Amino acid sequence: MRTQLSICRANMLILCGLAISGTPLRAQTWKVPVAMKTLSNGLKVVISTDHSAPTFGICVSYGIGFRLEPEGRTGFAHLFEHMMFEGTPNAPKGTLDRVIEGGGGNDNGDTRYDFTEYVETAPVSALDPVLWIEADRMKTLDFSPANLENQRNVVEEEVRVNVLNRPYGLFFAIDLPGKAFDTYPNAHNFYGDFKDLDAAKIGDVETFYRQYYSPNNAALAIVGDVEPADVFGKVEKYFGGISPRPAPPRAKIDEAPQSAERRAIQPDKLANLPALAVG
Repeated sequence: MRTQLSICRANMLILCGLAISGTPLRAQTWKVPVAMKTLSNGLKVVISTDHSAPTFGICVSYGIGFRLEPEGRTGFAHLFEHMMFEGTPNAPKGTLDRVIEGGGGNDNGDTRYDFTEYVETAPVSALDPVLWIEADRMKTLDFSPANLENQRNVVEEEVRVNVLNRPYGLFFAIDLPGKAFDTYPNAHNFYGDFKDLDAAKIGDVETFYRQYYSPNNAALAIVGDVEPADVFGKVEKYFGGISPRPAPPRAKIDEAPQSAERRAIQPDKLANLPALAVG
């Protein structure tokens, strides 16, 4: 403790001396290197070079999230995050995980309000296989009733665990928007109603994919031990031949001006103490 205190005092004296002498303290500046390009099929590509480690991270984002899913299709954005890991005719289920994790990397997906993202990190030597497999699942999926039923059950079990059988049930994320907003896009339950999930047929899922999972509704970002010119060439090689599709309809997300505070109270049979969420 004594040694640390002495160091702090010494640093303070140095700072004070600089201030008294009038010597300006230069602010550190750091500019992220970014190169951007849009392919002819509409795919937006962003590259950032970082040579600090021989690795890379990739994120493919599609312009479909919780509040953009059509009425009667609640939960589809999240359901589709799961469906994207069910494989394709060229790369059956499990291939993506073996390609990435077999090389020491990891992968995941995430659904947000306005987009769904798929992320991987791996040694830079795995860049070509990862780009190939991301392009492959942008082209098509294994649209089988078995895969749909499997992932529908996974999603519904996730709701049971995180919401229905859990004290407070993520009320700050699930229930608060419905009390704060009036329009369907902003107010509906982003996990989805079971009736909508149960009513989904494989044709509905394929239609949803064709509407939203197209290169012209996507952005691809790569950061790591790479050079932009080289990566742009690889992206063109794997993604350039994927045809664009008609742009999906845009949700009307505008809300009327809110002129007063809103309050709501709801019971929770599993909670022993009250909880408060403020938005």
